[in-house]
Amino acid sequence: MTDVVVELCVDDLDGALVADRAGVERIELCADLLEGGTTPSAGLVGSVLRAVRHVGVQVIVRPRGGDFTYDDGELDVMCADLEALAVLAASLSTEHPAGQEGGTEVGVVLGALTPASEVDVPAMRRLLAAAGPLPVTFHKAIDATPDLLAAYDVLRSLGVRRVLTAGGPGTAAEGADVLAELVRRSAASPDAPEVLVGGGVRAEGVGSLLAATRASSVHLRAMSPSPRGDGTLRTDPAVVAEFLAAVGRGLGSSTVAGVAEAAGPADAVHVADSADLQGGEDAGGAVPDPAPSRSAVVAVDIGGTSFKGAVVDDSGRTVLSLSVAAGATGAESVDLVVGLLHELRAAARTSGHDVVGVGVVTPGMVDAERGVVLFASTLGWTDVPLGPILSAELGVPVEIDHDVRTSGLAESLFGASAGVADSVLVAVGTGVAASITSGGHAVRGALTAAGELGHVPAVPGGEACTCGQHGCLEVYLSGAGVARRYAALGGLPGLDTAAVVARVGGVEGVGTGVDAVADRVWADGVRALALGLTSLTLLVDPAVIVLAGGVSRAGAALVDPLRAELAAGLAWRAAPEVRLSELGTHGGRIGAAVLAFRAGGRGNVVDSWSRADLLAE
Repeated sequence: MTDVVVELCVDDLDGALVADRAGVERIELCADLLEGGTTPSAGLVGSVLRAVRHVGVQVIVRPRGGDFTYDDGELDVMCADLEALAVLAASLSTEHPAGQEGGTEVGVVLGALTPASEVDVPAMRRLLAAAGPLPVTFHKAIDATPDLLAAYDVLRSLGVRRVLTAGGPGTAAEGADVLAELVRRSAASPDAPEVLVGGGVRAEGVGSLLAATRASSVHLRAMSPSPRGDGTLRTDPAVVAEFLAAVGRGLGSSTVAGVAEAAGPADAVHVADSADLQGGEDAGGAVPDPAPSRSAVVAVDIGGTSFKGAVVDDSGRTVLSLSVAAGATGAESVDLVVGLLHELRAAARTSGHDVVGVGVVTPGMVDAERGVVLFASTLGWTDVPLGPILSAELGVPVEIDHDVRTSGLAESLFGASAGVADSVLVAVGTGVAASITSGGHAVRGALTAAGELGHVPAVPGGEACTCGQHGCLEVYLSGAGVARRYAALGGLPGLDTAAVVARVGGVEGVGTGVDAVADRVWADGVRALALGLTSLTLLVDPAVIVLAGGVSRAGAALVDPLRAELAAGLAWRAAPEVRLSELGTHGGRIGAAVLAFRAGGRGNVVDSWSRADLLAE
């Protein structure tokens, strides 16, 4: 594999210097990796081009995150950036003719698709003309096209120099067959674009990937959490060195020292000794890991204030768990999730487990098919491609979904609604949300927002909700709602919902029965929930309703009056059975583990899981 061309994706000058000193052939220089990479500033481009001496620099030209369909104004901006880059490259070539010795020329990375996800030929012609002599790489937008091979042929006809692709929407390992065909087409014609393989490429799998595809160039991010401890990532010299060793590059002491010098004193301690990076021929030059004893996954339950992660083995037992506080910004939270996943995978390897997949559950509106968090207000996320980001970082399949919907999945497999094809899980916590299972399938909805039970208008003309509506269910029955209304109506100051419930006297054996305000607030809340569940029952006809979340810990104080109210509201038919969750707060983690094993192609292992193993600490 000594002829493999390596391209690193970097987003700062330090990363470019790490690549330059290590002997990497190319970098893709970009900004805003949270959005998958956007056009870097002129200052960063100029600084990198003046600083590096060997590595080729490919600058991404992408005006924004999101899709790759651009209007005329956006194309105008892209063309202006391309023309400026061509001028800058030409001036630097004249000023420092040896500046790129031994590397490839300065180039650009771009792509444009039609609304139907086909290659936008007129737009590409404009962009190619603006790029002038700069070679063009068409980026991973090609993986969104309906016919990747046909798109490749179109790009060949346009004169594109290379194509960055995973062979489809998943990882490169998953797209290996398509990649092999693309490599064959590239080799068959001198004017065909080079195939640059990217998408979950890592040291531990690059040997088998190259053998399967016969590709000769690969693209990756070689990042780890920054030693600053602020949740950001940096290009990690040790990861770069490990990858180069895996593709057959023997690192002498001068090369390792050069990487450390580029990284600066703070990073030098992370550079492995060259002898540690030399492997035998069977290992492809990489350090062979200890043979894992069994497979495992990483399951992460993202909350509004903290992220809880666990390594779960193929018996369903939690091997270890870690948690981190949520970030102050959306970008910081993404970086923290990435760091948590890296830490959990490293710990899994140490314990002899091979991580085959990752499952992540999150609040908000989630497009599970694309792995995109469309909106999560508590996290500051809008259209965040969380699944693709994490898959690229870890090099393993990642599946994400809504937290309550996934808890409903777990409950239907192992909990209170196990074996019930039509059920609803209602999580009553800070807010109220439902997971609806109909005929054994999760109901998602057109906007992936099915189950927003908390915003059902249970009290017409009622109190204002933070969502802008009035009379929403969660205004009356939620952790925040009960405590707020109790205080507003003159109850004792400083009581949380659990303390309010303890003062309710409407259920025999529950509460003290000494607080009329608590009785009123609780009765209003139970009635609002019953109204919401009555409507839900008439619409989707569940056999079982499972109550979960912090407020459900009220137990009989909630379940007994709720059953009575629900039965009264369904005069002509029997009410569904109301049960309390059997998985409790573990539902998110268990559901995420199920998603992860499914993502890793091992979904059948969950069939043998027992509730005892799942709940074992």
